[in-house]
Amino acid sequence: MFSYSLQNALKNLKEKQKQGILFIPRRGHSTFVSCRSCGYVVECPHCDVSLSYHYTHEGATELLRCHYCNFSQLHPKQCPECGSPYLKCFGNGTQKVMLELEKNFPELTCIRFDSDTTRQKGAHRHLLGKFARGEADLLVGTQMLTKGLDLEQVTLVGVVAADGLLHLSDYRASERGFQTLTQVAGRAGRGDEPGKVIIQTYSPDHPVIQAVKTHDYLTFVNRELEKRLELNYPPYGRLILLGFSGFEETNVHKTAEKVADFCIEKVGENWQILGPAPASIMRIANRYRWQILLKSEGNSAQNLPNFTEIKSLCLNGVSLNIDVDPLNIN
Repeated sequence: MFSYSLQNALKNLKEKQKQGILFIPRRGHSTFVSCRSCGYVVECPHCDVSLSYHYTHEGATELLRCHYCNFSQLHPKQCPECGSPYLKCFGNGTQKVMLELEKNFPELTCIRFDSDTTRQKGAHRHLLGKFARGEADLLVGTQMLTKGLDLEQVTLVGVVAADGLLHLSDYRASERGFQTLTQVAGRAGRGDEPGKVIIQTYSPDHPVIQAVKTHDYLTFVNRELEKRLELNYPPYGRLILLGFSGFEETNVHKTAEKVADFCIEKVGENWQILGPAPASIMRIANRYRWQILLKSEGNSAQNLPNFTEIKSLCLNGVSLNIDVDPLNIN
C-alpha cells in the first residue's frame, strides 16, 4: 500500500517530531467484496453499486454497507452465487489504511478523519483539535481534510491512491482532480520548514499529475480550456441536464424517450441532444434514473424547449430534475 519513499517519510516523522497527513479518496475498509472462484461481486439490493466493507475493531461483526442508500448487511461467509468460501476484499479505504499503519508503523499515533468518524456533533472540532495540539502524528482522511488546515507542524502529505480522482466519466474530472490534489498538497510546509508531498499513482504522466507536480496552473488551465472549446463544454458552450427518476423503470425510460422526441422537434439548431441514456448509476435507493443532456454550440440560451411542457410529459411517478451547467454528470 505504501511506496518506499512514503514508508521512509513516515518513519522519519517521529524522529523529526513532525506531523503528516494521508489522503485517501474513499472511506470504509474496502471498495467491494468479490468471490475468488466465480467473480461474483456483492451488490446493494437497492442500488446498482457494490457494497463496501467496513471494519470497526477486531472481533466485531463484519458489515457491508452501501455509500448511496446506507443499506447494510452482514459479510457473507460463502459466495451467494457458487457457495465458495473464498471471498476477498478489494480496494483501499481510510479504515484499511489505518490498519496498515498500525501494523507497519506502531510507533505512530493516527487519527481517522472521514464522514464515519465525524457523525456526532462537535466531532470535527474535537478530532482536529487533538491533531493541532500534537496528540497524533498522522491525520488520515478523505476530501474533508483537503481544505482549511493551516498547521505549522505538518511537513508531510501523502496521497495513497490518486488514480481514483482521475479516471471518471465526467468532463470536469481533471479539473476536480487538480483542485483536490493541489489543495491537499498545500497542507504541507506551511511553517518555517519545507514540506514534502508524495503522490502515489499508476499514471505518473497524466496531465493532472504533471501539473500538480510542477505547480503549473496556467499550462493545466490552457490545456483544459482547449479541450472545452473543441467540444463546446462550459465556459464556451452551455449544458442542461434533464434527469428523470422513479420506481418504475419502464415509466422512467418511456418518459425520457418522449421528452427526447419532444426536444428534437422544439430545440433550435444551436442545440445538440445527447440521450436519452441511463445515468452512470442507473438505480439508487430503488429509483431508476435516466437522463438527457442538451448541449449548445455557443453561449446562447435561445430556442430552448418549454420546460413546463416537458414536465407535463412525465408519466405517473416520474420526477424531473433540471440542472443548468451541471457540476456533476452522473
